[in-house]
Amino acid sequence: MSTSSKTSPPPSPTHTHVEEEPDRVQLIHGLQGGSTVKGAARPSKPSREGSAYDDGRSADRRYYGGTPPPLGREPSHLRQDMGESAQTGEFSNIQSRVEPTPISPAVPAPGLQPTPFPPLRPTTTSASSRPYSSFSKSTKIMIVALGGLAGAFSPISSNIFVPAIPTLSNAFHKSESAISQAVTIYLIFQAITPSFFGSMSDSFGRRPVYIATLIVYLGANIGLALCPANAYWLLLVMRALQATGGSAVISIGYGCVADVSEPRERGKYSAAFQVGAMSGPAFGPLLGGVLTQTLGWRSIFWFLAIATGVVLIPLILFLPETLRSIVGDGSIPPPALNTSPIVLMQRRKMAKELQDASHDSEEVQRPPPKPYQPFSAFMILFTPEILLVFLFASLLYLEFYSILTVYSTALKESYGLSELKIGLCYLPSGIGIIISAQLNGRQLDFWFRREERRVGGDYRKKPETFDIEYTRIRCLAPFCVMFLSSVTALGWCLQVKAPLAATLVVNFFMGLGTGTIGTATVYGQDIAVGKGGAVSASLNLVRCIFGAIGVAAIQSMYKALGAGWTFVLLSGIVILGIPMPLLVIKKGKLWREKRVERRKRNAAEKGERVRS
Repeated sequence: MSTSSKTSPPPSPTHTHVEEEPDRVQLIHGLQGGSTVKGAARPSKPSREGSAYDDGRSADRRYYGGTPPPLGREPSHLRQDMGESAQTGEFSNIQSRVEPTPISPAVPAPGLQPTPFPPLRPTTTSASSRPYSSFSKSTKIMIVALGGLAGAFSPISSNIFVPAIPTLSNAFHKSESAISQAVTIYLIFQAITPSFFGSMSDSFGRRPVYIATLIVYLGANIGLALCPANAYWLLLVMRALQATGGSAVISIGYGCVADVSEPRERGKYSAAFQVGAMSGPAFGPLLGGVLTQTLGWRSIFWFLAIATGVVLIPLILFLPETLRSIVGDGSIPPPALNTSPIVLMQRRKMAKELQDASHDSEEVQRPPPKPYQPFSAFMILFTPEILLVFLFASLLYLEFYSILTVYSTALKESYGLSELKIGLCYLPSGIGIIISAQLNGRQLDFWFRREERRVGGDYRKKPETFDIEYTRIRCLAPFCVMFLSSVTALGWCLQVKAPLAATLVVNFFMGLGTGTIGTATVYGQDIAVGKGGAVSASLNLVRCIFGAIGVAAIQSMYKALGAGWTFVLLSGIVILGIPMPLLVIKKGKLWREKRVERRKRNAAEKGERVRS
């Protein structure tokens, strides 16, 4: 039979590159506009970039050429086609694939190659293509900035009161010892109340508890400013309320940081928040001295009331809810009680977008609510690795707070400085604290990412190989060495009456060595996932107890031993605590594995009892 008489075979379903382009364009359009599985085009949805719930993925538009998929989720048929490549991020650019690909507009042909897709962003996990947080970087910065400003009120309120004690003694016709009880009461409530409010924010949301506690703090400052001089009891009550409202915002703020930042970037955001919380003890005495000498003791509390209002107004207007059990990664609209007025005005539009997105991607489920556990901050301390790290960090805080307390007395005796000049001498340590927080945050993130590269994933994905204890706790070493050596040198500078410039330089390096509190907080949040507020409250409880002990004993130690040997003794106490973090590095992973096994065993036993 001749060649010309042969029957031509039917055309192959595999198109050439030119014929394939319409289908490929239709498929890509499905990615952009949210088409159905069959490729039916839909109108693209407006981007939510710039709102309080900005998902921060606008950078991915360079891959799509338009609006990214709603909520950052790819259509289910594409996600299935990606296979294992989606876990490793081994993708090629859509435009770089030029080989003919057998594609059907409705059903993928057998042997279909993985659909080209942009590489996973570094904030996604292997379990999901969704980022850890959908808040944009600018929104995260706003959350941390507002939290840091609010977090500065508690430590400032504790120390700003001290320079006014002699003046208050004359005004209320009480001894200085009696007026000092207001400081003691503040420290007691500063230690206890965050434990309950931090746990409350872990259940009911950060935003409502944030606002409520700041309103209490604002009212207490107004009450202190108006307190009559013949009502000493009212002074004590208002100080207790001031501590209740002011100290709670620190634990809530740390919880917000844990909500919006994944572990690989948590050090940076925690450091920014820590600036306000740690610099208060250094700047408080200066503010208190200046205001008392120029405007009188009541001006201290009017200043705090005005500053609170300045922070509270933008917090009410703009702060979004961040609790993950309410808003997930930030893309789920919260209840009205947890919604800022700015977002509430956009809520109908957001709800419509979310409803439309559910047609194109996997359904967004609201996480189950967390029951209120008022004692969760105390229960966290039964976790041995967290307790040991917190104890060691609190020893350093004891030494730091004790030195700040006796520093003014030592400066006056050694150099004969006035109250205003003594307040200025606290500035070097305050500047050192700010720099220390930033250095520690960068260090935490650097070592975490280095460990990620070593094991190929963070500790939640590969807990058997990721050494979270060593990665975090190693950051304590440089700051401990700097802090202990600087404190010892500072004590002897005061003892021998060295030049004031030398004392101030050493004081700066002492502040530079205070990065340990941030490390302890971040490590606790890594271990107790989802309990950021309770973790911070637990650390606050332990360190405030230690700080109160140090404040109670430091004056007697200073009078008996002098500045040099007093500071040496305090450093020796900290050195005795060094085995605690070393023990956590060695045993922490084993303790965590035992807890997991115990929970699995208890769950299995409970299941057997239910079946029987």
